[in-house]
Amino acid sequence: MLITSDPELFRRMSAVRSTFRRGPWYAALKLHPERDNITSYVDERKHGDIRNRMAPGYSGKENVHIEQDVDDQLLKFLDLVQNDYVAKPDEGVYKTMDLSRETSFFTLDVISKVAFGETFGFLDQDEDPFGYLENLAQMLPAIIVFGVYTELTKIMRIPVVKAALPKSTDKRGLGRVMGFAADRVRERFGHKPVVRRDMLNSFINRGLTQGELESETLTQITAGSDSTASALRITLHFICTSPPVLERLLAEAQAAIEAGQISRPIITDAEARQLPYLQACIKEGLRIYPPVTGLLAKMVPEGGAKIEVDGVEKFAPGGTQVGWNSWGMMHDPEIFGADAEVFRPERWLPRSNSDKERDRITKMTETVSLCFGYGRFGCLGRGVAIMELNKAVIEVSQTLCVNTICALLKISRRFCASTCSLVAWPNRLTRKSLAFTCIPTWISLSRSVEKMRRMATRPSTVVSRWTLLLFLVHTTSDHEALCGWH
Repeated sequence: MLITSDPELFRRMSAVRSTFRRGPWYAALKLHPERDNITSYVDERKHGDIRNRMAPGYSGKENVHIEQDVDDQLLKFLDLVQNDYVAKPDEGVYKTMDLSRETSFFTLDVISKVAFGETFGFLDQDEDPFGYLENLAQMLPAIIVFGVYTELTKIMRIPVVKAALPKSTDKRGLGRVMGFAADRVRERFGHKPVVRRDMLNSFINRGLTQGELESETLTQITAGSDSTASALRITLHFICTSPPVLERLLAEAQAAIEAGQISRPIITDAEARQLPYLQACIKEGLRIYPPVTGLLAKMVPEGGAKIEVDGVEKFAPGGTQVGWNSWGMMHDPEIFGADAEVFRPERWLPRSNSDKERDRITKMTETVSLCFGYGRFGCLGRGVAIMELNKAVIEVSQTLCVNTICALLKISRRFCASTCSLVAWPNRLTRKSLAFTCIPTWISLSRSVEKMRRMATRPSTVVSRWTLLLFLVHTTSDHEALCGWH
């Protein structure tokens, strides 16, 4: 197997008319013990057929309630934070919230509501009633290993192993979710079928069988929730631990609210797309930590193919698998700049109106979009995922961080004044750029955390004593947003 971080090769392999096809790697994505799904089909004809039948359901043309469904779950998420995790300093009550867990609850309830009109109830109960997340955390590493060592998938055919796999009659874990999805599918068939204008109804109208739907809905839930939750939590993490970024994002949002450009109580998807800095933060979050890191390996066609490697053409024999290195691609300094390892949304904002600058941003945008696949392998749920990010990133940032930004800035300044040390970054340090790392001592960090908790009057994200605040301050004009607070 070969690995590439070349965006052009990735697009070439995934293009509609490409002779490259899916490799055996995809077979590991078979979640249902009996049936393949849109992500696991290796047969191009079967994959293309089911993709064409499912695409209209994701477009929103038939399910006109998608945005309202997302809004409802986001409001429920924000209400949960306000009601259950608000600190009460006067009463000596301080609560912590596992934001990564809650974002998973949010995306799971969104996808279940959008897909078949009923939520799992994660947000209602503020817990994982199925033990699903714990089970998924155990299974995903195994799926990755099986994808690399495809011969291992034969183990799944052994009767003893097959009997141990998740099934719809299980009381917990992935099997319980399979059962929930199967029940929702079963409601749509029979003598008195339930009829709703949702994705499931669209799939039924295009001829998907009950068996196909049970497999596809399971894939929707797993793939549609985990990747979006990963993107959301990492973006919020970098925003909320980067005071200059947070301050600028909140300022943009506040200005838009005052100008009547943002709807209340939840921003619309169309409005969010008009906020440049919000979009920059979302793109930077997807780039700095890609939510999908599987190899997505494609197979070189019979007869082989010529592949360009660092400007030199190489021959790849037919049958060779070529996977992508998402991390390498999204951290390529030739595409994203010398500071590609740094979370800096400003890189997405044009410095001028020149053609060169427009080309730079276009190249970055086209590369980051590959997080959602490309061509005939593009993610059908991309629109829903982006809608969730557009809404949740700004609304959660405002709810959790709007009243703690001043405290963060004050504490950060004290760290910089008392514990600043110069760090030489190999191949990164230039005459125009100095990187300073502010490393707070354990005692000062602990005291500052407690001070922040005492100052909190609204819910805030968990600030752990194990947190190290890392600030990169550059003297170049491109980093004004990062050094202006210092």
